[in-house]
Amino acid sequence: MSIMRIYISVISFAITCLALVLVSSCIKDEEEAHTPTCAITSMSVNDITSYLTTKASDGTDSIYTRTISGKTIKFNIDQVNGRIYSIDSLPSWTNLKRVVASFSYSGELYAKWAGDGNYYPISNGKDSLDFSTPLDLLVVASDGISTKHYTAVIYRYTANADSMLWSEPITLNIQPTSTPKLIAEGSDLYIFAERNGIPFVSRDTKDSDAWAIVPEMTTTATHLDCQSVQYFQGSFYTLDTDGTIYASANGTTWNAASTQKVQRLLAADRYYLYAFDGTQILATTDLNTWATNGMRYMNLLPDQYISSASYNTRTNDNLQVDILAGVSSQQTNHAVVWYKIAAKEQASNQQWDCITVSANNPYPLPVLQNLTIFHYNDALYALGGDNKRFYKSEDNGITWKEMTEYQFPPVALIPNKPVSVAVSGEHVIMIQTNNEGSVTMWKGKINKLK
Repeated sequence: MSIMRIYISVISFAITCLALVLVSSCIKDEEEAHTPTCAITSMSVNDITSYLTTKASDGTDSIYTRTISGKTIKFNIDQVNGRIYSIDSLPSWTNLKRVVASFSYSGELYAKWAGDGNYYPISNGKDSLDFSTPLDLLVVASDGISTKHYTAVIYRYTANADSMLWSEPITLNIQPTSTPKLIAEGSDLYIFAERNGIPFVSRDTKDSDAWAIVPEMTTTATHLDCQSVQYFQGSFYTLDTDGTIYASANGTTWNAASTQKVQRLLAADRYYLYAFDGTQILATTDLNTWATNGMRYMNLLPDQYISSASYNTRTNDNLQVDILAGVSSQQTNHAVVWYKIAAKEQASNQQWDCITVSANNPYPLPVLQNLTIFHYNDALYALGGDNKRFYKSEDNGITWKEMTEYQFPPVALIPNKPVSVAVSGEHVIMIQTNNEGSVTMWKGKINKLK
């Protein structure tokens, strides 16, 4: 065979291969051009409006709306697994039962409703769809044969953004015969109460089922008042029946701490311990020297269900807000709330004063049986009565609004029975004597999901 013939054969073979490639490419293009597609490529929703119920000032139900802009809700599409889902979760109060959604897709779009085995056509961008449960979507290609399934989900938080999340209650192995008082000192918890007339203290040993119980306190006092216990600068303080103040570093051994006799211990903050001597409010830093710290409206000082809260001001950590609340026999229309700013320097230390309730204030703190207050999450809370709701104050005790939408006490609290509350770090701790005589404890934390 000549060289020329070999050369021509090689060229002919190359041309033949090129022709085959071109034909194959044309066939592939022809197939791709006619293969029907069925895919959702984007999803968006209109603004979502939810209708919520709250209590009006007159106690009746009031309806209001909250709207989430659809522009803020973004979606991911997982084509491999057929999933469409919102990138962020919406607030728990969002009503997802009637959401108008728009899709970009090729072919025809159908949806299957929960509990119904049939698919129904969707009018894109017009029909309201139920996203309260995952929505089954079906895209049918133009050939009527090719299909693709999607599961569309709009995520929503399962708890309200500002609700209290409570752990399962635990029953402590103590059975007081008086109303127990809970005090938190750092991560340590103390319960003061009586058993058959004898005061005792129980301390959390970090094991919920094994609280350390001291059956009887060591003291020379005739009888220590467990309900008046205050914690101040590293020690507990309470009263004997004759008004003598006793102190204890551990809650078990108590010794007389002052020559000053008082009728009631009222409150304590970072700088002072406060007491009422029958005429005026006194303050002390060392239990030796006492100074007048309130003389006005002494007839409105609470004489029942006395509780207090102390916390830093929002602008100066060296100043503390002190709130004292309770029920006064001289004021039956509402509970009484007292207020002061405490400072280490006498020039900045204010006197206690009663917050007067004017006609312009429709939200005074109501008279509640077994009223107790506490400060948590930059607000004051009050609980009592049927124990079914909190009252919240964000202006240092001036106005108190019933919380009916988000923040609820534990549902298992027994109505009209005292509850003692303490705050430890990020948690609210509540205790109550149950109907069997034991102490039940709840631990709650604010849910900060946004």
